[in-house]
Amino acid sequence: METVDSYQKKRNSMLCPMLKLFFVGFASITILTSCSQYQCVYINSNLPKSESKEFVNETDSFLIKYSFARENFGVEITILNKLEKPVYIDWGRTTLIVNGIQEDGSFYNNQQITSIAPKSYASFSSNTLIAQFIDTAPVDSLGNKDKSKKDKSKIHLYDENNSPVYFRNILSLTTHENLSSPIFFDDSFWVSEIFRTTDSSSQTVNGPANQFYIRKNTGFGMFMGWTAAISGLIVWGLSSEGR
Repeated sequence: METVDSYQKKRNSMLCPMLKLFFVGFASITILTSCSQYQCVYINSNLPKSESKEFVNETDSFLIKYSFARENFGVEITILNKLEKPVYIDWGRTTLIVNGIQEDGSFYNNQQITSIAPKSYASFSSNTLIAQFIDTAPVDSLGNKDKSKKDKSKIHLYDENNSPVYFRNILSLTTHENLSSPIFFDDSFWVSEIFRTTDSSSQTVNGPANQFYIRKNTGFGMFMGWTAAISGLIVWGLSSEGR
């Protein structure tokens, strides 16, 4: 009986610090998350949109869809090859141009595809292009002052000419394996709306295909998170000494 009791005491002495550490970490993450701000950013284009708000460029040979639904600014492109032969992507001529600056290597990653089989589709994503809050300027491009929602989220509206982020995607496709005689798709997009909120609901982080979000932890949230973590560790240390 003494052996069983000593085993249980030893096990409890090991579990208690682990549980305390878990709750400290959980509390810290909760505080950090609850004190985050979000920029919800909407994209517009002259291209038509699908029901899911993807931008669509369709020809007799290809169907190209653009989606921006993710954290931070990047683009996912889906290409449907309608032809009876393979199509090749010329990555050397495919690029993104953001505010007039060519972003070389914007699609280079480990999962990069080079060809699309006949009568099939493939998707690929760009690297992250913007991961910090976008400067909204005090007055939006339509000359309107900041508007407000019920949660007092500031809303900024923009047009094609004065958007803080205007970008083009240049896509080079060819039916020749040596990448000769390419067909270019030069599609333009711009940020049309930005609003800031502390709401982390699914409407914010799981928006339509023409919306992405950027998250930023507030100074208060970071301070409270670290305070909770340090306080928990101090309590843990004192309780350990007591044993």
